[in-house]
Amino acid sequence: MNDSSVNGRRRSKRAEGLNTKVPSYGGARLGDNNNDNAGRWSRRLVGLVLIVGALGLALYFVAEPVAELVDRPLASVMVEGDFHYISKERAMALISAEINEDFLQLDLMRMKTALESEPWVEHAALARRWPDALEVRITEEQPIARWGTDGFLNQRGELVQVDNIDALAALPLLQGNAADASKIMQQYQDLSQLLRSRGLDVIELKCDSKKSWRLMLKGDVEVAIGRDQVMEKMRRFMTVYDQHLSEVWQDVTAIDVRYTNGVAVQWSPDSEAKKNYIKSM
Repeated sequence: MNDSSVNGRRRSKRAEGLNTKVPSYGGARLGDNNNDNAGRWSRRLVGLVLIVGALGLALYFVAEPVAELVDRPLASVMVEGDFHYISKERAMALISAEINEDFLQLDLMRMKTALESEPWVEHAALARRWPDALEVRITEEQPIARWGTDGFLNQRGELVQVDNIDALAALPLLQGNAADASKIMQQYQDLSQLLRSRGLDVIELKCDSKKSWRLMLKGDVEVAIGRDQVMEKMRRFMTVYDQHLSEVWQDVTAIDVRYTNGVAVQWSPDSEAKKNYIKSM
């Protein structure tokens, strides 16, 4: 290969290098991108302004109805319950004392607390009823027995103090230490179940400071039981009742079961059964 051929190729490559276009990464294309971004931001800004304006307009038109709704007064109160021991009027008075707000602002928990602080009320349920009513459901305590002169025991054996127990005159009377109330209630239930099978109803049960038991049966027959073996002694009495006393029960005024091998009977003064028993001895 001669020198002229080599020199010709070199000149040709230099010429090609001079004619090669260099790519452009800026210039007019970068300017176009900036314009597109500015346009998008402008459209977003306009959209945001329109949304805020629409919300403001909506609030303007609904503000007054909403205010009327929030300030809506309570129009009616519906009170339901059995009302054996607390009157409906008393319940309404307790409720009315707590109504000092508009319908949506009523403090239902405070009202519930006020109702349940009434001794005769076991539970109170309250609910708003659209558009402007309050519904109240009252569940009363269930007295099982009177306690002394100023209280009663409920179905759970809890002692509830009240001002007046005249409405409970038909219930049995239980007496004893308040700390023993639930125990006395259980003893009453056990004795009642045992005696009721013979048609004998317990109308009073007393546990004194020495833990000695005494009960009164319907017909004013008093039964002295003592401190221990209460149920065993009463079962022994039931045997004597079935064998000797059931037919002359109307002549019996008192029973003493504190003995270990029998019972003592006190008769009415003019009892023929008493005379017969004395003659047979």
